[in-house]
Amino acid sequence: MFEKIETINGALVYHGNMHNRIYFTEADNVDLGILVPKMKALAKQKKYEKILSRASESSMGVLQSNGFMVEAKIPGLYNGTIDGYFLADYVKKERYINDEKSRKTIESVKSIALAANKPQTDSHFDVPVNTEIKRLTSADFLLLEDLHKKAYKYHPNQIKDVSHFSMLHELNHQFYGLFENGELLVSAILDVHETESNMEIVDFVTHPDYRGQNLSYFLVQDIKEKMKTSGCKTVYSMVRATSYGLNITYSKHGFILAGTLTNNCVVRDTMESMNIWYFKGDEKV
Repeated sequence: MFEKIETINGALVYHGNMHNRIYFTEADNVDLGILVPKMKALAKQKKYEKILSRASESSMGVLQSNGFMVEAKIPGLYNGTIDGYFLADYVKKERYINDEKSRKTIESVKSIALAANKPQTDSHFDVPVNTEIKRLTSADFLLLEDLHKKAYKYHPNQIKDVSHFSMLHELNHQFYGLFENGELLVSAILDVHETESNMEIVDFVTHPDYRGQNLSYFLVQDIKEKMKTSGCKTVYSMVRATSYGLNITYSKHGFILAGTLTNNCVVRDTMESMNIWYFKGDEKV
């Protein structure tokens, strides 16, 4: 149901019909001259509409010469010194087109979020009374599955289960939750890239009864604090480009807008463009 995750010629590759897309990440041992033709062949075979790549500056030439365009840039993404880029090849050209309503909403979200940007010296806010944030273990995966069932009740194809979380755990993902009186209200999943000194917040899920309360703010705050001791230099996240809430949350936390991935993935049965926000760990928290 979800994307297949496999290693092809040294690169980690995510692909599947759910998002109708391939997403691969560069690594030191990857020969893009060999990998890119394989990705194009896979897209043709599976009838995927888009190929997305996360790569370093040194790989730009190979990708752009193969029809990829830059959609976002994160300075110093790799170990704080080498810039990282998100580049896309639209196999189906219509995938790159947004209707006028979507374009206007995306621009409105960006404008309002950027206006909410706060200095890095903002005060630390204590989590609300009777709530706590803690790192989750495999023993908590049933709680995570239950939260997903509640959050995606009307979109069952988006519900992740224990087996999916176990697979992510094997791929060096970390799990955090915000609890109130012992009940899990918000979860966050981090994809940790230790050799690159960066991590991605790949998933935020909020209990439907607590949406609109901005509880994700406290999890983002906690993640930023953890950067001080983790050796991580950059944290980034992809956020629905039409959603005001999380875009504003990241901006308030001093995250910087890196760019927008057009029609990148399906969220709640709708194809969504995604804004990328990043925060540098050497800034003040």
